[in-house]
Amino acid sequence: MKMGSSPTSYNDVVAYAADPNFDRRTVTFATLSVDVVPGQAVTSAGAAYASGSDCLLALSAARAGSDVPVIVADRGIYVKPATIIAVNGATVGAAAIAALTANGNIRVTAPDAE
Repeated sequence: MKMGSSPTSYNDVVAYAADPNFDRRTVTFATLSVDVVPGQAVTSAGAAYASGSDCLLALSAARAGSDVPVIVADRGIYVKPATIIAVNGATVGAAAIAALTANGNIRVTAPDAE
């Protein structure tokens, strides 16, 4: 029997939350134009992130639609860059990581030693 790949989860994205009270927040998008999974980058308008500084990191899954609540990363959180790149692709993932970590509220984990 072939096993399918499982969707990403909060634990696939978040490595460590320094303060669980502030590591995430819920954003209700008036219009979420794309389905999101944990690790996906979106803009504050609810569109797929491509580049720039307007970037939010989804920590929950949601379907596109109107008035859609999505849990996003906030501050004091360490995320796994490999998951962000796997979900968004190499170019968009790298741009998302740069945008998310620009102010220091969100940090990335170091790669595992081999």
